[in-house]
Amino acid sequence: MNHETSRRAWSLVLGLTAACNGGGGATTASTDATSTASTSGGSETADPLPTGTTGTTGTTGTTTSAATTDTPTTGPEPTTGTTGVPGFDCDGEVDSAWGLGDDVGDLDGDAWTPGRDRDGRVNCVSWQTVPLNRWVRVVGTRLDALDAEVKAAIPGWEDRGNEDWNGVLADWVGMAWDTRKGSERGWVTVGGGHDGSSNDGVYKLDVRAMKWSIERLPSDSSKWPAEYSASFTNFNPAIAYYENDPANLEGVYSDEFFDPENPDISTRTPTSRHTYGSTVFVPELGDAGKILMGCRRYWEYDIATATWSLPKFPFDAAADYSGETGYTGENMNGWWNAAEGRYYVAATQNYNQSQTWSVLAGGGEFRWEGGYPIGGWGALSTAQDQRGQALHSLVYEGGRPHTMLLTDLDTREVTYQELTYGPSTEGLMFDPQGGSDGGTLAHIAETGRYLTNFYPIGEGMLWAWIDEATWTLERAEIAGDYPVEVNWNTETKLEYFPDIHALVWVNVGEEDIRLIRLQ
Repeated sequence: MNHETSRRAWSLVLGLTAACNGGGGATTASTDATSTASTSGGSETADPLPTGTTGTTGTTGTTTSAATTDTPTTGPEPTTGTTGVPGFDCDGEVDSAWGLGDDVGDLDGDAWTPGRDRDGRVNCVSWQTVPLNRWVRVVGTRLDALDAEVKAAIPGWEDRGNEDWNGVLADWVGMAWDTRKGSERGWVTVGGGHDGSSNDGVYKLDVRAMKWSIERLPSDSSKWPAEYSASFTNFNPAIAYYENDPANLEGVYSDEFFDPENPDISTRTPTSRHTYGSTVFVPELGDAGKILMGCRRYWEYDIATATWSLPKFPFDAAADYSGETGYTGENMNGWWNAAEGRYYVAATQNYNQSQTWSVLAGGGEFRWEGGYPIGGWGALSTAQDQRGQALHSLVYEGGRPHTMLLTDLDTREVTYQELTYGPSTEGLMFDPQGGSDGGTLAHIAETGRYLTNFYPIGEGMLWAWIDEATWTLERAEIAGDYPVEVNWNTETKLEYFPDIHALVWVNVGEEDIRLIRLQ
């Protein structure tokens, strides 16, 4: 992988002023919903909180850790249904999205092979067998199993990247999710980029079927020019066209398949790239929903037609990372405000001036949002989870999870909760130059906690619970079938599905997915 090394400058600055442990307490602020003011330049290294909001911000400092709570590290104790099976009764009122067949599949320790009905849905009786509160491996859910299907559809197809299918998921790539009851699914779109993967396909994970499928085939690689072989984020003919005419009427830029001399590959669709947390599924758009992506420019993918709309530069600006004309570069997080019908994405890649922009569905009326809900250096080090009109943002400081931002999307009010490190985490050390690339966050309202990950020195990647009653962070000692190869760039590839009470973790293309079935 060839990731952007320039992030090290800002992560070093963060680390130099990072507090050892966060203190308790909450403060709130709100911003004008129509504000277009950006923050000014200058150092924000002592304050990782939003710079474009009004009101009081939180403070940083060293505090002693809170007392240990009695909350179990893997969730509450299970209850038992009328048949003696944890959670629910397949002989009674059952979720109609489960299959009703009698194939229970197979359970070998924490490796679960689902039993399915004739329509491919996981049977209710099979789901019942999944152990509670443990990492369970879902056998047969490797993304790279689609390789033969892609090659059968496109003879001679190959991934020119050095990571092949692993790069589709591993290279700072996130997923878009549909968490509605009965429609639980997720998509990875044009994942990879740089030298990791050239695979620009769209792939769907159906959670109720526990199966990957091809949503949209990748481009025919045999038609690409030979020189398209190193940084797959930028397509060589499109680069040349843009550099010759930056103000071209077509709106062409380097991150799309465009070649005026070769119509067969001039699809104007996005190249493979690091999508971070920018992809968001919006069910109310189009006939079957759309996936919105604010990576580099603004893109929309229509599920019903399997087509990408033409991309749009924010504010019709050329490729520029500076000030309010910048487009979106790296480490961004996106979300959808249903009340406004607007897509938001933060941060643009101008480092200490990193800010948020928003756009109406369809690509009209771009709006500069300043430091909402967070701007500056801190915006580049966040993990995020959206639940309805509530946005949860975990802010890292010098690699350390530091502050939770709770944003009410209807009112734009932001509440800041500084984290306290409990007995299992208070002695952890962090590399001030390590940054916090790839962190993830899942809010589980029923348990009153979040699951997140972080990277202390000498520990590798750790999972942690954050208790929203005490805002204490403790190690999550979760037993079960853990992946042999762990991708630290989790981004938005961890998702919680409230109606089936399960967390799903998509790791890399050569590993089966993992899940935790909660009670």
